[in-house]
Amino acid sequence: MVHGVGIHEYYSPEWQKKAFSTREYLFDVYPARASVYGTRSMDEFLAYGPRLSLLARGMLERASAPMLLVNGERDSQQPIADLYLLMKHGDPKDVWVNPQGGHMGRSERWPDGKVRSEVVEPWVLRHLENRGQSPISSSKVVIRWLVWKSGSDPDFPWVLSHLK
Repeated sequence: MVHGVGIHEYYSPEWQKKAFSTREYLFDVYPARASVYGTRSMDEFLAYGPRLSLLARGMLERASAPMLLVNGERDSQQPIADLYLLMKHGDPKDVWVNPQGGHMGRSERWPDGKVRSEVVEPWVLRHLENRGQSPISSSKVVIRWLVWKSGSDPDFPWVLSHLK
């Protein structure tokens, strides 16, 4: 499961500078991230990140386990472009995007617990039940809109099955 994680654009200096200016992260973002990279200055930090790009390192086309990609269109910490990039490369993936969601897909209508219980857990259980079998059997990209109780809602999160 890939829950709002950096793939390529995330590591760019431009994105990092933008992310540092938001209040979505619970802690002081720069010191937290710099400590992970082991860098001591902003310049060193910004120069270090691009070498971690999975695209630049040629890792996106490698075989992988089944993946569920989860995030929000309005995430200020992880660029949604990274989710779409990962979706389009390598093995097929399932995708859940909340068009109103911030980091990790969270929103007022979709807090952490609801994302976990209605999206992540069912996906994990389905894959445990189908061990060794790919749940993906088509050759097209399919968009399945989840339907709210009262009918279609354009702000309701959507699911993509990225199929090769």
